[in-house]
Amino acid sequence: MSSTEVLVAIADIPVHPEDALAIKRNELLPLLNDPYRLNHYADQLIQAQSALLKGIDPQLTQRLSQVIENLIQLLSDSKKYLKKRKFNGLQKWLGLDLEFGSNQVEYYKNIDRNLDEANHLSQRLQIEIQKAQSRFNQLQGLREQMAKYIQAAEEFLQEYPSFAQQPLPLDSFAERLSKKIQTLKTLQASNDIAMMQMHLSQQLSFSLLDRYKEAQQVLIPAWQHHVQQSQQSGSTSSLERLDNSRDKLIKMLKKSLEKPSKT
Repeated sequence: MSSTEVLVAIADIPVHPEDALAIKRNELLPLLNDPYRLNHYADQLIQAQSALLKGIDPQLTQRLSQVIENLIQLLSDSKKYLKKRKFNGLQKWLGLDLEFGSNQVEYYKNIDRNLDEANHLSQRLQIEIQKAQSRFNQLQGLREQMAKYIQAAEEFLQEYPSFAQQPLPLDSFAERLSKKIQTLKTLQASNDIAMMQMHLSQQLSFSLLDRYKEAQQVLIPAWQHHVQQSQQSGSTSSLERLDNSRDKLIKMLKKSLEKPSKT
């Protein structure tokens, strides 16, 4: 997905003369005998765009961001739970060793719960991004169609007197067609703003997902591996590797929460 995607102005979208001619012949010319149907000109394009102007659910992205923040906090606290501790007789008598072990088990469970939720949310978000991109592509096609309808109407506004068998009362058709053209332009401008908002939301979600995926596929397994090694050996070198992998993972997770820079 590109970092920026600018919509071409509706007036700058190229329209093939044959496409405009077909619209004038099949849709505009019959309106001379039934001008009240002019209100419904290009209605199908307006309705189709309205149905597609639906972005990614922001709550899904917000929830994944919150779970990632939870993971960052848990990882930051990991030294309290993962370091090896020795207990003397008094501490064991007081049950501190059992309490430490219980807290460690709960910590692992908490990590696993958040990882499972993050993985589930990331899968859902990936599907939603694909759906949103499909809707955006369809909207692009509908904009091209709208450009044809607007240009055809503008041309017909200049040409129709030669087609009219008799003058329309007070030339009301010209006035109504002119207003209809302006209405279509206004509606499309509003839809274009909504499309760019959709695209921005999609970019933010994609950036979050892309960076989390990198952590999920590489850094999280590496950290889990180093946790196992440190628990088995407890050597200084294994603890250092654990700290390094944790720091890299925290850095990547924090990076995933950053807003993508504008280019």
